[in-house]
This record gives sequence, C-alpha cells and structure tokens, in this order.
Amino acid sequence: MLLKLLFQTRISGPDSETGRTRMLKPAVTELFQEILDSGSSLRVKVTGRIMAPMLKGGEILTIKKVPHLSLRKGDLVFFKDNPGNPVIHRCIKKSTSKDDITFQTKGDALLRPDKPIHHNQVLGKVFMIERGPMHSGFATINMESTVWMVMNYLLASVNSIKSRIYCSLSAI
Repeated sequence: MLLKLLFQTRISGPDSETGRTRMLKPAVTELFQEILDSGSSLRVKVTGRIMAPMLKGGEILTIKKVPHLSLRKGDLVFFKDNPGNPVIHRCIKKSTSKDDITFQTKGDALLRPDKPIHHNQVLGKVFMIERGPMHSGFATINMESTVWMVMNYLLASVNSIKSRIYCSLSAI
C-alpha cells in the first residue's frame, strides 16, 4: 500500500498564492501524521527553498510530535495546510484563546505570512537539521540547544517585522 500511495503522489509547481511548492497529496500527509502519532520520529529531506537561508534544500530534518502548548515563537513547525499538504515553516506568533491555540507561520524567504493555523493542524516540530557536503561540509544542528532557540526566536521576530513592513507598503 505504501508503494502504491507513493506512486500515486505527483509533483506540481509552486502555488501562486503562497509560493509553497506543492509536493505531496494529503494522503501522504496522513501517513506522516500516523508515523508521528505512533511516537516515532520522522526524517524528511528538504526540497524547496522557501525556508532559505535557514534551509536551502537537501537537508535532512528530524521531526517529532510535541504537545501544541510547548510550541513557541521561532520553532520550525511541520503542519498540514487547509488542502492537507505538508508544510514546514517558522512560527512567528502564537495566540491563545479559551477554546483554541493558533499559530502564525511564515516561510523565511517569503514576504507574506501564511494564514493562521489551528493547533490541530500541527503535526510536529523540527528537532534536528542534518546538512550534507553541498552545504560547506557536514553539520548537525540541534534545534533544542539554547543557541538555536535564541537564534530561531530572533529570526521569527525579524520575519514578523519584515511581513508587517511589506503588508503596510503593499497597502499604499
């Protein structure tokens, strides 16, 4: 069944509204969700450049399911968008209300933020990035280290400001 599912998956070009590359059908997202829900980690290869300069393509990401309450500004979150496609973007804002927690996400290379996502759309969080020889040598980045948590928070803050400036200027 897995092989059949993967062969049915088609690759298409970038989405005109979000700039995200549509790579997988929602059925594959469901498979990823089942793997993460089972308590296993998921390793995926980055294929796009929407998260550049942080992720340039070719990196291997280790993703784990975490409680949505533990997610914070700066985290790289793995979520399913409204059509059900898997996406990895940076959380630039977390909003909590009585009934729901929503996250504002954005690809680092994009000017506009995504539409807010609800906590039930979040599949997991990137814990580790493995870079190969095409990125100036081999490196492993622990996203839970203090240095990277601070760096990611700062990157999220810069991304948030960049989006607000862009939206303000585009309204003029």
